Parts: sequence; structure tokens; C-alpha cells
Amino acid sequence: TACSSAITFIDGNEGVLRYRGHDITDLAENNDFTTVIYLLLYGKLPSLEQYEMFLLKIKRLSKVPEQVIDVIKAFPKTAHPMSILIACFASLSALYYEEHGTNINNKDLDFGISAIAQVPAIVAMIYRYINNQTFIDADSELNYSENFLRMMFGDTFDSNRSTLFARALDKIFTLHADHEQNASTTAVRLVGSAGSNLLASLSAGVAALWGP
Repeated sequence: TACSSAITFIDGNEGVLRYRGHDITDLAENNDFTTVIYLLLYGKLPSLEQYEMFLLKIKRLSKVPEQVIDVIKAFPKTAHPMSILIACFASLSALYYEEHGTNINNKDLDFGISAIAQVPAIVAMIYRYINNQTFIDADSELNYSENFLRMMFGDTFDSNRSTLFARALDKIFTLHADHEQNASTTAVRLVGSAGSNLLASLSAGVAALWGP
């Protein structure tokens, strides 16, 4: 182990998983994934007002830049989706560098929130692109998991099935929201420690995650 985590405690032998001291069962049963994101980032569960403001911020930052969409379309449709995702993060890092120059602060959570907000749409676009399907726009009325399913499969799900699957997906996202010090987390931390911006570091993390 390279460090101690103030975010996650895992004891696989005893079946224990806690985020910021909160038991995973309570989080999965009584909170949605957006609440869990807030908890991981800020160290505490949000009030109703904080939750609503955070949800608005995620929705505001969720639009994928046209440059990133062009990157997806530049790949052959036989490409592995992880290779396209790496390129998308690299493109995002270039966009944020162009906007902020060398003033990008890896401690600024807005960069992390931007990535969290945009990843569902980017992944859905990659999936639909390599399967010769048209892109589906996000719906601001839906929550994080509902939106992801809609952007992935919106033309094949009826409302009853999509609600059931979204609830299941929300719990899956919660269970896998943090892995402590796994290979991809280590890659992100290592690249970030060199002073690279967060989006470039995430590209390295995806590269590590691609491995078997």
C-alpha cells in the first residue's frame, strides 16, 4: 500500500466497505449516486440545498465539447472503446489547458466534477458510434444513472424497464465509486504528482484500467 485513504475503507475478508465512514449498505439503499459523489468529494453527505446545487452543477458541466465528439468520430468503428476514451480525456485536457493555461489546479474540484459529469455522455457516444447508432442527447430532467441509460439505450427501453435498470445501475455505481489504491487510481496519482492536469492524469488512469 502506497498511502492511507481518508475516503474509503475496505476489508474484503469481513465484507466491509465504507465511504467517509458511512457503511456501503446504508449508502446504496438510502442515497442516490449523485449524493455519494458529493460525499466522496466533500467528506460529508449534502443537505437538500447542497444536493440540488450540486446536481445543477453536474448538469451544467455535462455538455461534451464538439472537439471531443470530433475525436470520437475520427476513430475507426473497429477501435477498442478504451482507446477512444483515452483520446477523449487527452482532448479534454487540451481544451482545459487552452482555457486555463498553466493555472490548472488539481485541487480544484470543478475539474473532477466536469469529468464525472461528461463521462456518461462520452461513454454513451463511444458505444453508439462503434455500433453505428446516432447519438442521443442528455435529458436535464433525469438523474445521473437515468441519463446514462437513456444516452446509451434510449431508443430501445420503455419507461418501466428504464426505471428498474436505472435503480440497479445507481447501486452498481455506488458500489464501485471508489476502489481505494487500485492500478488505475495509482496511475492517476502518479501522473498527477508530476504536476500534470487532472484530465491528462485520467487519460493515464484509463490506460491502466484497459489492461486485464
